Amino acid sequence: MPLPSVGVFGRNAQPVLEIKPQSPFVVYYGESSESHETELRGKLVLTNPESISVRSIRITLTGTRKVSWHLTNTVSPQPITQKTNFLVETLNLFPVEGGNKNKAHKINAGYHEWEFTFKMPNNLDQSVEGLPTNWVVYNLKASVDRGYMSKQLSAHSHIRVIRTLGRDLLETMPMEQINEDIWANKLAYKITVPQKNYIIGTNITADFVLIPLRKGVEISTVKMELIESRQLFADYAGRRISHQTDIQVAVTEGDMPENSARLVPSGIEEADELFDESHRFSMTLDLPKSLKHCRQSVDTENIRLTHKLRLYVNLKNPEGHTSQLLVKNHVHLFISPNLPPNEDQSVVVDSNILNAQAIQDEVNQNAPPTYGLHQLDELYNDIDPSGFITPGGYLNSGANTPFYAQSRSGSAEDLASLDAVAQQPGGGASAIALQHRLQNLDMSQNDRRSRFQTPRQHSSGDSTPAVNGEQSYFDLPTANYDMDALARTPSYNTAVRTPMSRTPVLVGIDLPSYEIAMSRPGSPNRSRSSRGTTPSPARSLDTLNEETYRNTQHNSRRESPRTSDDGR
Repeated sequence: MPLPSVGVFGRNAQPVLEIKPQSPFVVYYGESSESHETELRGKLVLTNPESISVRSIRITLTGTRKVSWHLTNTVSPQPITQKTNFLVETLNLFPVEGGNKNKAHKINAGYHEWEFTFKMPNNLDQSVEGLPTNWVVYNLKASVDRGYMSKQLSAHSHIRVIRTLGRDLLETMPMEQINEDIWANKLAYKITVPQKNYIIGTNITADFVLIPLRKGVEISTVKMELIESRQLFADYAGRRISHQTDIQVAVTEGDMPENSARLVPSGIEEADELFDESHRFSMTLDLPKSLKHCRQSVDTENIRLTHKLRLYVNLKNPEGHTSQLLVKNHVHLFISPNLPPNEDQSVVVDSNILNAQAIQDEVNQNAPPTYGLHQLDELYNDIDPSGFITPGGYLNSGANTPFYAQSRSGSAEDLASLDAVAQQPGGGASAIALQHRLQNLDMSQNDRRSRFQTPRQHSSGDSTPAVNGEQSYFDLPTANYDMDALARTPSYNTAVRTPMSRTPVLVGIDLPSYEIAMSRPGSPNRSRSSRGTTPSPARSLDTLNEETYRNTQHNSRRESPRTSDDGR
C-alpha cells in the first residue's frame, strides 16, 4: 500500500512565524539634542504548509524599564520596585486598513511576508542590560489570531537601542586628560590619559612621568582601576528618591618597569629638561568584554551610569611608611555599532575592525594640519609649468593669473620688470618708472578688448567704440576640459599624504623693519571728484599720458625729500 505523499514541510509540520528585522540594533549618534529620528524596519514571515484561517496579524514594539533596590535607612529594609512600559506601539499587518478584523480570512499554503516600519524618536532611552534588577529593554512581539478554536501563533525578537558618539568632529575628537602637579613636595608627576571616550571591550592606556623630589623616596607599585557609579531614581510615597552605589569593574596593578628610569648621562653638567631624573612608562587596563560586568555610560530618567578611572602611585618614604598618590579621571564608555554585543551580552573584539576604525578615526578626529606642514598651493614660478593650465605659451607664470585664455584681462606686459622695480632698495615703484611703463604699454587688440559690446564713457569726455567683430569677455572660447574632474576635490586622507614642502616659500628674505615700512610713501588720498580718472585699457595713449602726468605732479607735491623720485 503506497504511503501518503509528504510535502516539503514534513508530515505534521506546523505554521512558523518569524520576525526578521533589517538590523537588531537601532543606532543614535549623539545625545537626544543632536541625534535624528530613525526607523526600525523589517519583515514578518509566515510559513504554513496548508491553508489556514486568520483573523488578524499584528506586531508590537514594547520598551520596558525597571529599577529596584532596598531602602536601608528604615527599621526594616523596604524594597523599592518600579516597572513601566514606556513605549507601546502596535501595527496591524493583516488584513489591510478597512478590513474586518473580527472575520476570519483564509491564507493559502506557502510563504508569506509583511513589511513593517516603526518610527523611533530621537529622545528614546538607550538599552541598559547586564544588571539583574535594573534594565531598559526593547522587544518585538508578533501574533497571528486564528480564532477561538485554534492556537495563536506568536514570535519574539530582541531589539537593542544604542546611543553612540555624535558625528560632530568636536564631539568625536579625543579629549586628552593631563594630570600634572607636585604632590606633598615628594613627587612631581604627569599622568596622561590620551582620550575620554572608549569602546566597551577595549582597553585604556595611561602614560606616566614620575620624578621623585626627596632623597630616599622610592616608587613601588602602580595601580589602575575603573569604578562604575550607579544612580537609580524612582517615585515613592509622592516624592522622588534615589540610590547610589559604586562598583569596581576592572583593575590592574604592577611594579614600575625596571627600564623606566631616565637619568642624566655622565659628563653633562647642565641637564636639559629631556634628561631629568624621571621615570617614564605606560600601563594598560583591559575593559570587561561583557555587559554583565561593565555597562556603557548612561544618562536616562531612572538609570544613570558613570565611570571613573583611578590611578594610584605608592611611594616608600625613607622613614619606613608608605604614601599613596591618587588621580581621578572621568571616562565615557560607549557601545560601538561596529562591535555590538551578542545575545549573551558579550562583546567580541575583532582586531581587524578596530584597525579599520582607527584609520577612520585618524581622518575624522585629528585636527587639520597647519599650513606650514602642508603647502599644497606652491608658486607657479617654482615648479615645472608643463602639464598645467598656465600661460606657458606666452610667459612663465609668476605674478600673472593662470590660464591666459580665460583671464579677466590677459595682460602681455613685462611683469618681470615690475618685480625688479619693486625689489629695489627704496621699496616701491617711482612715479617716473610708472609713467615709463604706461608709455610702453602694449595697446594690442588683446589689451584693448572690451568686456561689453557697448561703448564706455570716461570722465575726460571721450568715448571709444567697441571693435567690430571683436570677441566679448563673456564669449570666451570653449576649451575641451573635463570640468567634473577639475571640480572634484581630493579626500582629506589623500591631501595629508601628499609630499609636503620642507623649504619655506621665501628663503633668505626677512620681513621689513618698522622704520623701513614707515619710510615708504603712503597711497595718495583720492577726492570725490577724482573717482573717474582711473585709466582704462580702452582709452587712447594720449589720454593715458595726460592723466599719468597729472597724477605724477600731484604725488610729487605730497612726497617728502627722502621719498622723492631721485631718492628711489
